[in-house]
Amino acid sequence: MKPLAGVRVADFTHAISGPTCTQMLAQLGAEVIKVEPPEKGDDFRHYTEHAGLPGMSVPFAAVNAGKRSITLNLKSAGGIDAARKLCSMADVVVENYRPGVIARLGLGYEVLRAENPRFVMLSLSGFGQSGPMRDWGAYDHIAQAVSGMAIMNATRDGPLKIGIPVVDSFSGYLGVIAVLAALRTRDVTGEGQNIDVAMLDAALKIMGTAASVWSYTGESPQGTGNRGFRLVATAEYYATAKGWIALGANHQHQIEALFDTIGHPEMLRDPRFTDHQARVENYAALKGWLTEYLLTREAEELEARLTAANVPAAMLRDVGQIMQHPHLAARDLVQEARLPGHEAPLATLGPGFAVEADAEPPLVPTLGADTEAVLGELGYSAKDIARLRAEKAI
Repeated sequence: MKPLAGVRVADFTHAISGPTCTQMLAQLGAEVIKVEPPEKGDDFRHYTEHAGLPGMSVPFAAVNAGKRSITLNLKSAGGIDAARKLCSMADVVVENYRPGVIARLGLGYEVLRAENPRFVMLSLSGFGQSGPMRDWGAYDHIAQAVSGMAIMNATRDGPLKIGIPVVDSFSGYLGVIAVLAALRTRDVTGEGQNIDVAMLDAALKIMGTAASVWSYTGESPQGTGNRGFRLVATAEYYATAKGWIALGANHQHQIEALFDTIGHPEMLRDPRFTDHQARVENYAALKGWLTEYLLTREAEELEARLTAANVPAAMLRDVGQIMQHPHLAARDLVQEARLPGHEAPLATLGPGFAVEADAEPPLVPTLGADTEAVLGELGYSAKDIARLRAEKAI
């Protein structure tokens, strides 16, 4: 049995952070019912790379496989009534509107709690449900900017955002942890709770060591570029004659193994490089030597030799290269999803740890595919559903 089997999640989320959270809950066995606006649905359905069907972008599919989709017009009385019924039967409600929106719709925590005191509500937002920045709009790169992350990732050309929506994604995972903790508390006390997760908080959580360094020294840490945190030239990225290599020789035994493996043990007899302090003080000299030497070798060859000698090292790969690596197959990280209109499965990523596999690959839902079925489960008759459709509530 999956850990969340029997748990129902009412999913009022869009874009990345919320759907990432609810997808993980689905992968853990929860039944996730995604509530979307009629006709258009989640805006993320229409982003960038499309899968050949209207409202079915690949990024949307990547974070929504395995959910059920219903359409509800939350600006209509019938739509709100159906949403309340759904929430009254849910164990978890997840939303990522701007703060205050869900309450104005009549779906706030206190209203829903009166009918369902055991449910857990998670609100994901840019800056949280309280504080002076509460009403600011946020996207991933905004959170990276305000948190200090973009400054720490700066190059000579200026601040640089991380190239993937790392804050969006981590906010979703932080939400999962919070929901699991709240469900555990509910199992003991019988009471649900209201959870507030913010993208800014998540970004700073990722940067926890930097925050503590600032607290201790009074100075904001600066980014180190491709250098490792120990600031030695033997832990950095280097160009080779073919490809790039990441070295991770931080400790004395690793550095000794590095120079032995590449055939230059004499480097450690040079007083500039004998110990850690000397290597930090003479960083430029050692980097210059490594830069010149590594341009005479190829990344793949270096990776094989160094890893065999227990020196942390890896050639830099693109997404396609790592997705096809046999290590991922051995780890069962890559899973398949069924994409409507396509015979070939879509590669998606599993939860990242061992969970009982689904009987069949999860299906990416088309917009409103489960509306009538879910409404029937909530007690609506065929006549009721026809009326809601005529009122454009669904």
